[in-house]
Amino acid sequence: MKKIMIGLAALASLTLTACGGSVCDDLEDSANTLSDKAEKCGFEQPDNDEVTDADREACEESVKSCTDDDKTKIDSFVDCVNDIKECSDKTTAEQNSFSASTLACYLKLQGLSASCAAAAAE
Repeated sequence: MKKIMIGLAALASLTLTACGGSVCDDLEDSANTLSDKAEKCGFEQPDNDEVTDADREACEESVKSCTDDDKTKIDSFVDCVNDIKECSDKTTAEQNSFSASTLACYLKLQGLSASCAAAAAE
């Protein structure tokens, strides 16, 4: 289970490069929120470096590859992450619920255009 959360956190950091402007800020905030919630739920989180100005510039440049539909999907992902319930006692049931909720959020990114998905992989 912990490996899943680490993988999801890595995907969140990759997704940061997908779009720009306020979308990049929203993605950065949601990645931090997800990491904080995962840690409170008892999942170890990798030590990620702070997002640099160069990362933000790359993100802003990458937004040109994302369609309006892509941005809508990313906004849905961000909203979903913000709505994930935090764990209160780190039980297996709570961890499973958290993992399922997180996966449901990532499923909102399905169908990103090929160009936006390629930008996210850079």
